[in-house]
Amino acid sequence: MLHPPIKRWRDWIPADCPGCGRRVACQGLCPDCLARLRPAAARPRCPRCAHPLDGGRCPDCGAAAPAYDRVVAAFDYTGLGRDLIHDYKIRCRLSLAGLLADQLARAVRSAGRRADPPDWIVPVPARREALLRRGFSPPAEVARLLARRLGTRCRLDGVRRVREGARQVGRDRVLRLQAQDGVFTCGVRDGLSGGRIAVIDDVLTTGATLQAVALALKEAGAARVEGWVLARTVDRRCEPPGGRVLQ
Repeated sequence: MLHPPIKRWRDWIPADCPGCGRRVACQGLCPDCLARLRPAAARPRCPRCAHPLDGGRCPDCGAAAPAYDRVVAAFDYTGLGRDLIHDYKIRCRLSLAGLLADQLARAVRSAGRRADPPDWIVPVPARREALLRRGFSPPAEVARLLARRLGTRCRLDGVRRVREGARQVGRDRVLRLQAQDGVFTCGVRDGLSGGRIAVIDDVLTTGATLQAVALALKEAGAARVEGWVLARTVDRRCEPPGGRVLQ
């Protein structure tokens, strides 16, 4: 086992803040960028999918209850949060995986899930084309690191793709749900019956991917499925200016 100070080398080696480039005394965000990243706690959210609410029914799960039981999001997909996801997924900055796992671990602890931990953490499996293009799976890398931070078991093969499925960018909710129908299946059966599963993904937009994964897991016997995501998209009418557009 590594000596604790060596294990926590990220806490004291200076580095550039990924948000603003300012030199900070740890491998993470500076206090100003961290404050910009975290969503406003006072903003009402859907208790099921964490979508911001401006009154009335949730636009993503108000019409029918989804198969997943809850969503925990580290931050909103806007401004700095959108920039970090862009750099991680599009610019393939694998070095951001640890920082993003830290933010998701913080959100999970704040949501009280540490006291009621899942039996397994499983990532949404990447499409083959995206995996070959990036050289890594963004959800899998975060899931692996998150499991270490929370002391929870991780199954990278917990869910697998039956077929590739179409890219979701630019599709509305109906088309996203149709495109994900039958895409996923449970990759394991042992120990899943009656279990609690946390599904890790990078961005939750309409919940179509999480819905398909949750259905596959519950059909295999899972009792509870939560989505733990890095970023949650927000209604663009409520989205503050700033940040780069994900192409």
